[in-house]
Amino acid sequence: MTNAIESRTGESRTRPNRGLIVAILVGVLAIAFEAYGTATAMPAVAGQFHRLDLYDWAFTIFTIAQVFAIVIGGRMADRTGVVVPLVAGSVIFGIGLLGAGASPSMHFLLAMRGVQGFGGGALNVALMVLVAQAFGEEQRQRLMTAFSFCWVLPSFAGPPIAAAITEKLSWHWVFWGLLPILVAAVVLGAISLRRVELPHGAASFDDLDAPRGPDSRPVPIWAAGVGAGGAALLQWAGHRVDRIDWIVITVAVVGIAALVVALPALMPTGFFRLRPGLASVMPVRGLQSGAFMASESYLLLVLTQSRGFSLQHASYLLCLSAATWCLASWIQAQPWLRLRRDQIIALGAVINTAGLGAMLACVAIEGSPLVILIVGYALGGFGMGLVVASTSLAVMTLSHPAQLGRSTSSLQVAEGMGNSVIVGIAGSFYAALMGHSWQLVFGSVFVVAVTCSAASIISALRIGPVRNDVAGVGPQKSW
Repeated sequence: MTNAIESRTGESRTRPNRGLIVAILVGVLAIAFEAYGTATAMPAVAGQFHRLDLYDWAFTIFTIAQVFAIVIGGRMADRTGVVVPLVAGSVIFGIGLLGAGASPSMHFLLAMRGVQGFGGGALNVALMVLVAQAFGEEQRQRLMTAFSFCWVLPSFAGPPIAAAITEKLSWHWVFWGLLPILVAAVVLGAISLRRVELPHGAASFDDLDAPRGPDSRPVPIWAAGVGAGGAALLQWAGHRVDRIDWIVITVAVVGIAALVVALPALMPTGFFRLRPGLASVMPVRGLQSGAFMASESYLLLVLTQSRGFSLQHASYLLCLSAATWCLASWIQAQPWLRLRRDQIIALGAVINTAGLGAMLACVAIEGSPLVILIVGYALGGFGMGLVVASTSLAVMTLSHPAQLGRSTSSLQVAEGMGNSVIVGIAGSFYAALMGHSWQLVFGSVFVVAVTCSAASIISALRIGPVRNDVAGVGPQKSW
């Protein structure tokens, strides 16, 4: 059966086009620069518009829109191939960058962040499906490492450059400056894809003995809309916890109900029961990503508001976690790491939880040495490097080829939902406690992050054995 798959996907799986690799990596660079640039510039943006109360929405509205686009992009990738979601996602992402740079108000900026999220969601899921279809097992793991290296340059150059642009020119150019990188990736990708033979959707696998059942169907679009709406409603209600009335309570209940209804349709069967396999991989990715994003989103505010750092000096610390993230991603791809893929995921979850715990101790205890925060942040990045790369590879290993689009979209939906819900909860505590001591305000944010990260360890231990192909450890595939 594996030979049939290999013949279907053509020689590109064994000899991938170098131009395609470069195009993919340039695309990842654009996404990485956007993430670090936005995180660095957002305190200045929210301050200029006098809307620090909407600070967390700049991050969550991106991920809420991303969730919806990931489902649509995954369906398109399964039905028509990856080219359409790749092109559409790139164009929409570019429109969002252009509009964000021209924003005259915080609300307009938030709308453009939603456009960016929609384009980025389609682009992300298409890139992951492309990697799964165009490259062999060993090459995929090397690409996961390369992805991390693509985040290293923006992590070192992005925050200082974004801070300098924000302080010397204007934050508008933080968004506009990414457009040339995105255009370069699109042009190079369009040229390179002409030389690569890829499956044209799920129909390419009709002759394979594809599994049947609920997980063989595409992720329903309605569920993505309901889930994204539920996350938004919860965040809206959370920002009003200091003036609770029947409207706030109703909105919160509706938001929770929407998530309960949508998640089973978005995730593999057994998601809430933590069934071994894919169903347990998804919660780990969502909880870990959301916990780390919540801590990272508020890190600059901790440094500038609580510790008195300038934006330029605070931005340097954002470089740290990407370096350790990259190191961990490189380590997980080495043959001497004799651990199964699920064991690497669990190890990463434990390390990230320990790092976030150290950050919590530093921000919550007055007079704590800053070095505790720095070490914790570095540990968190290292743990995330193990988790993100290994959960992506685990999904590729556990998924039938005909269901790569669905499985990949489910993984990225889990990440997007985790980001939006957890950052939203943390933002609710921040908004409700503003005016109290910084130890209480930021301590509550990091309590949310640590709790969610710790909860993911349970799910990680439920995944079950997943093969690490580079190390040759774990069971073989069943198809």
